[in-house]
Amino acid sequence: MEKKPEDEISTSLSSENVINSLMSNSEKPNLEPTYIKEIRVAVIGNVDSGKSTLVGCLTKNIKDDGRGYARKFVFNYQHESETGRTSSIAEEILGFKNHVPVDIGRISDKKNISWKEIAEKSDSVITLLDLCGHEKYLKTTMYGLTALLPDYAIILIGTNMGVQRMTKEHLGIAVSLNVPFFIVFTKIDIAPKDIKEKTITTFSNLLKTGLQKTIYNVKSMEDAKACSQAIIGGVVVPIFQISTVTGEGLDYLKNFLANLTPRHSLNSDNHIIKTPQDPTEMLLDSAFNTKVGVIYAGVLSSGKLFVGQKLLMGPTLDGIFKPVQIKSIQFLRCDVNEICCGNSCSVKLRSLDKGFELNTQNFKKGMVLVSENHLPPTLEFEIEAVIVHHSSTIKIGYQSVIHSNVVRQTATITGMNKEFMRAGDTGIIKFKFLKKPEYLHMGDVVLFREGRTRGKGKIINIFPFDLNKYNEEKKNAGMKKSKKMLPKNKVVGVGKENNKEDKKDFVQKKKGKK
Repeated sequence: MEKKPEDEISTSLSSENVINSLMSNSEKPNLEPTYIKEIRVAVIGNVDSGKSTLVGCLTKNIKDDGRGYARKFVFNYQHESETGRTSSIAEEILGFKNHVPVDIGRISDKKNISWKEIAEKSDSVITLLDLCGHEKYLKTTMYGLTALLPDYAIILIGTNMGVQRMTKEHLGIAVSLNVPFFIVFTKIDIAPKDIKEKTITTFSNLLKTGLQKTIYNVKSMEDAKACSQAIIGGVVVPIFQISTVTGEGLDYLKNFLANLTPRHSLNSDNHIIKTPQDPTEMLLDSAFNTKVGVIYAGVLSSGKLFVGQKLLMGPTLDGIFKPVQIKSIQFLRCDVNEICCGNSCSVKLRSLDKGFELNTQNFKKGMVLVSENHLPPTLEFEIEAVIVHHSSTIKIGYQSVIHSNVVRQTATITGMNKEFMRAGDTGIIKFKFLKKPEYLHMGDVVLFREGRTRGKGKIINIFPFDLNKYNEEKKNAGMKKSKKMLPKNKVVGVGKENNKEDKKDFVQKKKGKK
């Protein structure tokens, strides 16, 4: 009897023993019982692999009809429902009480109603981040993976489609950001047997030989529970095979999600989430207008937030931080007085600077809320980089879009320790942002892209922003630009009389030519 790809893992030991042997370097979770445990899971994969459909089935506890019934509860915009293609970041939550999914009652796409109900009944919540699969929206997907700080990632692969290029692209981004991931093969009910086996074999070999991962096929509730702890170490990659139409495999996936642990509770060194005792820092990823004013949303990466707290918001275009005060906080769309780091939330602020108005026009990607003893912003920084793939060479003057946490801005290479770099090369690169200074940390992971991902690295040096020097450079650049715009061999008059004379001469010359 031939061995199937999904049976490659040895089953001579019990699932608990196999998983425990692979968890030697993992720490046991130490959770705060006074807070609802939020775990953010990014859903990524190639277009048409069934990401939004899976999110709808999991969060609404329904089955799909094969024609997009489940995904309509997830989409943010009408055009997404019409095309069936996600172009924005959608968030849905799945609540658990004692590792059992909570009953959400009536199915609704009104998040204000359903989220509050789920939060009241749950002791842990999985926030599913439905990201874009099409290459056209890669920048949105990268922003979701960097700015929203997911604890884990689900990589979806349609077994009837094979392993596509964007699947590998998303996999590479998750690996670069040190995000533990697991694989979900979808559409097993319609995939031909030979194509299904080929898809599973191809991707399994990619994980084992290319990334040195240990794959584990989940076939029981015990496997799912054991794998939920083993995934933290980054060595074990659980594999699920599901159908959102028949419901096959969904129970195993839910049980796996129910037993996941937030990475920040393990004090992992490769994660940006700090401790509640550290200075407050909230990464702002969006701002939107409501009836009560502007609301800012993001992830609290360090310290605590409480109503009435005074913080600084920035950096602005000039690299300045403005004083603000917390008026109210919402967590899972419920009002709270305090929230701890590691959770996503939304806040309403009050400006303490009369010259600084809080509106969506003043909000820029990369802004943060920090306490007074914050790091200075930077316009220039150095990274230890690896070029992932590039068709030609990278040298001084090359421009690329930088992704690091909530930062997304174009930067120019102003210095390198080599004359040029090609795919596979490593070296030190100095970048300079084009528009405004940003808030970065030493050791932050940086991805830079030009269309597709071109390279990755870690920040090894930050140059503090100097406002006087920056203004002087802008002034000099403006003078050079104005000189270039002046016509040659012509003196421009000053005042209305000279301007009229110049205009008359121009009209007369034009008539003479005719």
